[in-house]
This record gives sequence, structure tokens and C-alpha cells, in this order.
Amino acid sequence: MKKRDKKKEQKDILKGIAMIMQIGFSIMTCMALSFAIGYYIDQRFHLTVFVPIMLLVGILASIRSMLILTGGLTRNPHKEADDEESKNHPL
Repeated sequence: MKKRDKKKEQKDILKGIAMIMQIGFSIMTCMALSFAIGYYIDQRFHLTVFVPIMLLVGILASIRSMLILTGGLTRNPHKEADDEESKNHPL
């Protein structure tokens, strides 16, 4: 194996680890903030319904954040179809 290939492989591994850590921190931040907001509202108004509601919001926000970080929400299927059509037309 060439020296360049080894360095490139190490760089790719580090990028992968960084992406995994970023996703993990993003999920934990969304969950922790939503839990804290729900807990504060419950304690402030002497209720017990906002923690589960806010946890659900936190789960949904963390899923959205994960999709954005991995590129799941940035792909546009209409753009891909337009690109294919433009290749077929000579103009």
C-alpha cells in the first residue's frame, strides 16, 4: 500500500469519526434541551404533561437534525429529473 493511500485512508477514518460524533452531540443536544424546557414548564405550572410532549418534540428534532447532517433532506428528486432531461435535449 502506498504512503498516500494510507494517509488518505486515515483522513477518511477521522472524517467518519467526526461525523458520528457530530450526529451524537446533535441528538443529545436536541433531547436535553427539549427535556429541560418540558421540565421547567412542568415545575413552573405544577403540571406533568409537558415532559413527555417535549421529549417527543426532541426526538423529532434530533431525527431531523440527523437527516440534515447526513444529507437525507438536502437531496431534491425534481432536480435529478431536470438534470436527466437537460442531458437528453441538445439545446
